Amino acid sequence: MRISRNSNPYGGGQSSTQTSRGAQFKRKVKVGQLLKGRMLRVEQEGFAWVLIGDMELLAQVETMPEPGQWLEFLVLSLEPSILLRQLQHGADPRGSIFLRDYIRSYLTERDKLDALLASSLWKQLSLPATEPYTVYRTELIKFLTQAPLVLDQYTRVMRLHSSVQHMITASGHGSFHYMPWLMPDARGVELLVSKPEKNICTVTAGVILEGAQHVLTMGQINLSSDPVSFAYRLLLDKNCKAGNNTSRATSASTNCTCLGTAELPTGAHDILSLIFKEAPAQRRGLDLRA
Repeated sequence: MRISRNSNPYGGGQSSTQTSRGAQFKRKVKVGQLLKGRMLRVEQEGFAWVLIGDMELLAQVETMPEPGQWLEFLVLSLEPSILLRQLQHGADPRGSIFLRDYIRSYLTERDKLDALLASSLWKQLSLPATEPYTVYRTELIKFLTQAPLVLDQYTRVMRLHSSVQHMITASGHGSFHYMPWLMPDARGVELLVSKPEKNICTVTAGVILEGAQHVLTMGQINLSSDPVSFAYRLLLDKNCKAGNNTSRATSASTNCTCLGTAELPTGAHDILSLIFKEAPAQRRGLDLRA
């Protein structure tokens, strides 16, 4: 559903009050936010009036819901025009066009946040001698309380991340985590953790190293061993050489065993494309980082 910047949601010429209300709407709403709106009436074929909050908005719709019906929308953009995507209920997200909208929005906003953190936080920190991940996470939390613009972007990313997690949960793949503090010199640091079965968890970690090289680490954690052990395999871009910068994705712990390296599967280059690549109709839209 698109709301044209030239559309007048009130009829007639726009007053300064109406323009102000539109500006307030943009300040209150964030990209990635889910909104509920109520269908009011049909304007003409392909267009309808919907009520979101206290604003009547003229919207382009693909389907024509009944007046009074409540609808859900995903905010895809606010500038230069407001772009909302109507969400369909009861559809398999893997077979829905909205899947790639969620994923594209999440990846775009995540990359913006990674760039902000790289330029304004990570480069200013030195590697701690002990427990670096705990220190980095503490520094990130402290930084967010002092940088409102970065906090706003972080909130936007986590809101979109929550939507993606709902899809992953529905497809039975486990829990999905964005954890930039684990490897500050990389981008797109994410983890996928399955539910334990007989004390064994499958873990997939994805990172983007310098030069846009994607690396996936896939392995299993044995929770019943003492200490806990992790055996993994590295999946690399064909242009990414093992032993170059991939060493940053490994651990020196004796409880971690590398089972070797292999190329990334065709059509998969990160965790999300690895999960959803089985939807052939959506593959072109999902391979956003190829």
